[in-house]
Amino acid sequence: MGGGRFTEIMQPGRTDLALDEAALLISAALQPGLDPAVWMSVLDQLAADCAEPTADAVAEQLFTAERFVGDRGTYYDWRNSCLDRVIERRSGIPISLSILMIEVARRVGAPLVGVGMPAHFLVRAADDPDVFFDAFDGGRRIDRAGARAVFETATNGQVPWNEHYLEPTHDREIVIRMLNNLKGVFTGRADTVRLAMVMNLRAAVPELAELEAAEITTSSAVFN
Repeated sequence: MGGGRFTEIMQPGRTDLALDEAALLISAALQPGLDPAVWMSVLDQLAADCAEPTADAVAEQLFTAERFVGDRGTYYDWRNSCLDRVIERRSGIPISLSILMIEVARRVGAPLVGVGMPAHFLVRAADDPDVFFDAFDGGRRIDRAGARAVFETATNGQVPWNEHYLEPTHDREIVIRMLNNLKGVFTGRADTVRLAMVMNLRAAVPELAELEAAEITTSSAVFN
């Protein structure tokens, strides 16, 4: 049933995609039996514990009171892409910790948007293009110059800077980036079962399904 719901919300033109639900449906696909509603209730509680309805209070609650941290030791662990595991383990990668912050902030009425820079995901205040947070670095608040500095560090100065990198990333694109990350993680491992699960999820996203079909066609042409 979860797979059907994921297919439903990822159809082009849908405007009601809930980022927390989509992320938890991915988790449920990789961990049969997981109930997304349980973890959405945990997000509700994290929001209820915030002292004020502000992004700064959300950062304080998550990264100081609750002690969420960036996982630098096992960065490529697939669990870092599962929102339930991130909440349970109190650690994750930039995109999953950003989703956590976005969804808790949404619940308190302090909307944040994702910023999908290459190599490092950030969040930004929805109503202020100069206020960013680095969820992987303790929810640190930074400005545009600070965001660029994070990019330069993450890419070792090897990728040219573009101001477009600081534009908001739509929720649909965030979900696609998560699926791309998971495909990369499982492709490099012998976990063929979970790779197949991820590929099934990708098949539910029309643009990814078309991409996979194009890659198969190209590969077939090369080896014919």
